[in-house]
Amino acid sequence: MRRILLHLGLHKTGTTAAQSFLFENRELIWPHFALVLPYRTRNSGLSRAATNHSVYGLAGTLSEFERQISAFLDTLDFGEKRGLIVSEENFAGLRPSRNLEQGYAAAPELAASLVNAVRHRFSGQEVEITVYLSLRQRGSWLRSLWAHDLQRMRQVQDLETYCESMETLAPLQATVDRISEALPNVTVLSEWLEDLQKLRFGPGAPFADFLDLHQEKANLLAPPAHSNPRLPEDVLAELLDLNRSRLDEAALVAQKKAIVEHAQKALIGTI
Repeated sequence: MRRILLHLGLHKTGTTAAQSFLFENRELIWPHFALVLPYRTRNSGLSRAATNHSVYGLAGTLSEFERQISAFLDTLDFGEKRGLIVSEENFAGLRPSRNLEQGYAAAPELAASLVNAVRHRFSGQEVEITVYLSLRQRGSWLRSLWAHDLQRMRQVQDLETYCESMETLAPLQATVDRISEALPNVTVLSEWLEDLQKLRFGPGAPFADFLDLHQEKANLLAPPAHSNPRLPEDVLAELLDLNRSRLDEAALVAQKKAIVEHAQKALIGTI
């Protein structure tokens, strides 16, 4: 039986650390599973196809996503027994703060299309498919989205105003529930980031469990090497001030990059 794990985010719930765990342990994973991470999904256009559908919600955008996924899966070497692990948060749709009206409304359709493409790739074979989503408590999640947008966009709202603007977004658990309803014959699992952070592999823990390696190999698994550090409040305030300034876009990007890099070095003690 081929075992398939589809990690569909959600955004800002430890996905960077989860993907770092998978990348750091790719040599142990490869004999058992083909591994698909954002570097491949984004360079190949798969991520864009998913986010396009989450914005436009058309039959054509959904079929295009499934077509591209199917074509991509045909390029992978699965050998006789190899399964598949995919981790790409954009497969749940565009980050909700950039698609406020829709949020994760398209996530069930995208998940179903992804599952259909996997089943088609392994037509006639026995497969066991698991969809996994990581979650985060709402207050912490919104702060993380706000901090991300301060860095990547010209976000000018303070945190309180930002959170008020996001009140219409459904709880993350509701997205999991809707995906479960759309995929009654698929195992849909979720974990809270706050619980995962207490474990040895952090957000990589569900993947370590899924790999189910023999103890000798399991002992070789490395923890995530990378994660997105929580920037201090004073740094976020400085980014907000810059976003509200009259700096042109190039100067704004350069100054924010310098501030974030300095803060990250301070957090890891390299300055």
